[in-house]
Amino acid sequence: MSAPPKIAVVGMAWYRQEDWPSLRELFVDADKLHTKWEDWQRIAVIGEHQARQKGQRVVRVEIRPALFAEWCSILGIPTDAAARARWVKEVTVRQVRQKTRSPLDV
Repeated sequence: MSAPPKIAVVGMAWYRQEDWPSLRELFVDADKLHTKWEDWQRIAVIGEHQARQKGQRVVRVEIRPALFAEWCSILGIPTDAAARARWVKEVTVRQVRQKTRSPLDV
């Protein structure tokens, strides 16, 4: 019996429109982001579509201002792109592990 094909999983930072102003204030590198949420969303949806067309499974990982700020504070890291990437990776890995866990796993 052969193993099922592996599907690449890609985590993408995802932002809610109502959080955008708070996130832009929170992120130390906000000057590198789109000013308007609508501009960010348009580009993000295109990237998500392109990843799916390549056969990748996309996991949207919400970054919520208060939770992300607290997480960064606990870790002692700045609220920048590297922190967002780390957050997305950690959440994505956790979600994938939970979905692939067998009922026999303890």
